[in-house]
Amino acid sequence: MSDLKVLVIGAGLGGLSLAQSLRGNGIDVAVFERDASPGERPQGYRLHLDADALNAAREVLPAGPYAVFDATAQYTEPFTTILATDLSVVKRLFTQDVHGDVWPRGEARHANVDRAVLRRILLAGLEKTVHYGRTLTHYESTAQGVTAFFADGSTARGDVLVGADGIRSAVRGQRAPQCETADAGVTAIYGRVPSSVAARFVPAETFTDIFTIASDERKVFLGLGSVRFPVAPAEAARRFAPGLSLPDQDDYVVCVVGGRHEHFAGVRDLSGHGLRTAAAEVLRDWPGRAAELLTRADPESFFVVEMRTSVPAELDPPVNVTLLGDAIHAMTPTLGRGANVAMRDAALLGRALKAVEKRRACLRDVLADYERDELTGYGFSVVREAARTGEQRMAQNPLPRG
Repeated sequence: MSDLKVLVIGAGLGGLSLAQSLRGNGIDVAVFERDASPGERPQGYRLHLDADALNAAREVLPAGPYAVFDATAQYTEPFTTILATDLSVVKRLFTQDVHGDVWPRGEARHANVDRAVLRRILLAGLEKTVHYGRTLTHYESTAQGVTAFFADGSTARGDVLVGADGIRSAVRGQRAPQCETADAGVTAIYGRVPSSVAARFVPAETFTDIFTIASDERKVFLGLGSVRFPVAPAEAARRFAPGLSLPDQDDYVVCVVGGRHEHFAGVRDLSGHGLRTAAAEVLRDWPGRAAELLTRADPESFFVVEMRTSVPAELDPPVNVTLLGDAIHAMTPTLGRGANVAMRDAALLGRALKAVEKRRACLRDVLADYERDELTGYGFSVVREAARTGEQRMAQNPLPRG
């Protein structure tokens, strides 16, 4: 094992991707997660993965878990389909990936995956690396290293600390308090419909394309995205990574009903059947069977999110603490890019720390380059684009100026 020790705060997709990258490069890494287990909180269902995430997964995962990932991913046509409120097809928009030269020989495809399955795959081999129930309170950083302090009284010491702890990041609060988040003005209710049921309501493009979406004059929207498993997760694990345990899951269509907060008054206090009823009620005046589709969804699958976004800002020069993913550049889901940019961050930060380990580069300079190019450069550019698109499509609040 190396002399370099990296502490990662947060075991989401970005933090686990970084841990996989570091472990693959022989770098000592420990991950600390505030949740008691991987499935403690609902964090969404379907994810759209583009070139950034697909190539990051190929780069950081060992061969067996990557084969499971590849076998279970639904590779889609490169289109977003616009629907009328009666769920008929209006047009298909081609989606082009432009990700620079960080993946010179990589994938250019799109995939829909189940978030929980992807997280389990990213956990493969990290069982002794991830420590649950550890809430960071603060850290102390000196030129000699960094110490993390947790709410249970424990501490951990390393050479580098990485905040991968999401939009409410405790690391960001100390490392970059000037980087704030703002209310996007949008509420969304998420649920799942079995594919066999959804097929009676939605066009075929819902099952082949990246995403389908309809909206009305209020900019209230219904988004639909399929998750189909070419190989059942448990079977893929048996074939390619026998030590990996994955549950069997049925194919489904995620449904997202969202819009300005005022159209969803009172939903924060609802759950299950109540949220399903509220989502259907918002679409009650749409022609056709959109509202009925919602009533056929699994009531226990519903949860609500009030969307927030990061506000781009400058970062002070780093010493030995940095950030990745939603901890620094959280964005609304209008582009479907949040997980992709987090996994990109992880792969590129992993490469940078490998250069430090090989003593080809100074830690401070490597982190400064990473933050300039990836966080405030690439990451914040995607935040801005997501906000502009969100203003057009769902009446998202503009990003605060200055």
